[in-house]
Amino acid sequence: MIIGNNYLNILVVEDNPGDFLLMEEYLRLSQLPINKVNHAADMSSARALKEEAKYDIALLDLSLPDSSGIDSVKNLNRLFPDCPIIVLSGMSSIEVAIDSISVGAQDYLVKGEFNEKMLAKSIQYSIERKKTLQNLQLSHELYEIVSKATNDILWDWNILKDNFKMNDNARDLFGYPTENLQLNFFFDHIHPIDVDRVRNSLFYHLENKVRSWQEEYLLRTTSGLYKDVLDRGFILFDEEGNPYRMIGSITDQSERKTLERKLYEQKLNQQRVITEVTIKAQEKERDELGKELHDNVNQILATVKMYLSIMKSNQELNDNLLESSFEYVNEAIEELRKLSKTLATPTLGDTSLRQALENILHDYNISNEFHVNLEYEISDEIKIDNKKELTIYRIIQEQLNNIRKHSMAQYAKIILKDINGNLSLSIVDNGIGFDTSKSANGIGLQNIRSRLEFYSGNMNIVSSPGNGCELEITMPYLYD
Repeated sequence: MIIGNNYLNILVVEDNPGDFLLMEEYLRLSQLPINKVNHAADMSSARALKEEAKYDIALLDLSLPDSSGIDSVKNLNRLFPDCPIIVLSGMSSIEVAIDSISVGAQDYLVKGEFNEKMLAKSIQYSIERKKTLQNLQLSHELYEIVSKATNDILWDWNILKDNFKMNDNARDLFGYPTENLQLNFFFDHIHPIDVDRVRNSLFYHLENKVRSWQEEYLLRTTSGLYKDVLDRGFILFDEEGNPYRMIGSITDQSERKTLERKLYEQKLNQQRVITEVTIKAQEKERDELGKELHDNVNQILATVKMYLSIMKSNQELNDNLLESSFEYVNEAIEELRKLSKTLATPTLGDTSLRQALENILHDYNISNEFHVNLEYEISDEIKIDNKKELTIYRIIQEQLNNIRKHSMAQYAKIILKDINGNLSLSIVDNGIGFDTSKSANGIGLQNIRSRLEFYSGNMNIVSSPGNGCELEITMPYLYD
């Protein structure tokens, strides 16, 4: 059954020599694989044999000169705690058998009422039973250790009896009793929005023989507070495939869920700010475009229309008016070209970032509003990511527009560097400056911030009234 090729060391504690000789004969006839049989006539002799061998089974007479009754079982169990014990007695009282097993024996045989086959079966049974008890004890010890080492609620559900047992964390975290609970106790404490889903999920796993089960839900404490929990279980099935036991753990994840919700709300708020800034920037751009079209291009075309109307009614003035109309139309075309250039994405695929920036500076420098210099310290051999290239271009374009409109500067300088693959951008002007504690949140600067956020960039403004302004930009990973 269980012994196989393992040779047994057997200890017989028997004070009657005749009974010992009979036991030896039974052991020989049992055909068990036996290595050694040691004999002790009393408990003291058994103690002396403790170092002789590691015994696989002990056969114990309850009536010894120096020990008797269940005390003998207790004494021998203390001497050999890992050795299974079979009690031998001349009494057939069932009370003696039950008492012996309750204090550590694995089986009970009445002298004169067993043979070699019964003895062999009892020995094999006792060895197996001892191993099972030791494994159960080890499992219980591990359960106790895990219970103390974790904040989770560990639970054990006897499905056949519908009885729950939990560790002390159930009481500490939720105020629940730890034993003699039924499944409906949990269903009664699950939030109404979750209870049907959890119940259906659990019974689906039981009916379809799915071993691992897991659900998240809100569980009410005895104080009425709901906590976010993660419940995980493992289902045990018998040989016929019927569930008979389920063990698992409940993890309180309320703190993590709260942090997740706060993080989600922060992201939503951040997205709202970015969207708002983007919309304002778009509206501002449309407003600027409308002003340019109305105040400039529209006036030019209105003048051309007037000239054409005069020519229509007075043929003598055609030559002069036609020449003037031609010049105004060219001027309108040039203005529209400039507007289109500020709105359209630069074609950096056909030209370098350096050339695109120099084109901007050329337009500013010929306008004589203020003079701009460019210090471009990024190697032309480096291929910058197209989206980051466009972001750099737009940031510089935005800040130069801010300088033109607000700073009254005569001079500005752009310094662009690659420092170990990271962008360093500085835009300096000698304008009137401003108090950064009061005026650093304009639409233009907010637009720059929103562009930088997509690339985890940073922005710093150094300015004060009368001392110009320096915009410092850093962007990680300038190129891929």
